[in-house]
Amino acid sequence: MQERRLDDLLVRITECTRPNACVLALLGSTGAWNTPALEHAFHAAAATERPLVVDLTDLDFGDEVLLGLLIQAHGSLRSLVLINPATSSFARRLHRTGVEELFNTQKTLPLALAQLPGDPIPGEAMASARQAH
Repeated sequence: MQERRLDDLLVRITECTRPNACVLALLGSTGAWNTPALEHAFHAAAATERPLVVDLTDLDFGDEVLLGLLIQAHGSLRSLVLINPATSSFARRLHRTGVEELFNTQKTLPLALAQLPGDPIPGEAMASARQAH
């Protein structure tokens, strides 16, 4: 029997407000045990009335609650961009449920911010776009 540490079952949510977006970075795993924290983070982000960027780069596992919150955010917010869902197991969930086409996805935060209304930090998105190519 393989033992899982409690840290492996937690999601760490970092919220950062940018001039043109609210950024939520998810680290770890989502599940029923942390639904209240996820819901709170998404509601707080919506309350900023800014576009939402959700960074999934360090997400190990995303459950149906996260999927539901993203679909709800897609329908209710001015704009939603996902960062790097293709690097996680969550990408398979997006594909299997047929909703991956709903979301604008980018590889980095500067590229995601460049997709949103308003200028992030002048020149930052352009420099990052050049580096990505």
